[in-house]
This record gives sequence, C-alpha cells and structure tokens, in this order.
Amino acid sequence: MSTARRKSPSSRERADRLTLIDRWRHFVLDQPVVVHPGETIWREDDHLLVERLDGRVDAYRGVMNRCGCRDRAQ
Repeated sequence: MSTARRKSPSSRERADRLTLIDRWRHFVLDQPVVVHPGETIWREDDHLLVERLDGRVDAYRGVMNRCGCRDRAQ
C-alpha cells in the first residue's frame, strides 16, 4: 500500500531582518512583499509563500526569470 506524500519545498529561507522583496532568486513577484525577521519564505509553482510569525501562510504570484534579462537591464 502506498501513501501519497506532499512534495517538500526545494529550499526555504528564514528572514533575518525586515525586508521588502520584489524577487527571490530567479522568481520575480507581481508586487513587492514585506517579510519580517523570523518569517520563512519559499517558492511553489508560480507562487512565493511566506509563513508569517503567527503561523499563517500567504501566497504571492510571480514568474520565473531564468535568463537574467531583468538583471542586465538595470
């Protein structure tokens, strides 16, 4: 008998300071997100997830930008 397991996020990070982010690694958010110290962030599919200090998880839409084109334009 097999049981379905939820896929574990490939990588999570815990914020060490108050931060306003508009991208995370190669993931570009549709709108900036405020992350507080101690909150955990990770990406699943086309969302950046933020686990808040009170335990709730907020999801923010965005897209992957693997080519780095946005970085070169700045």
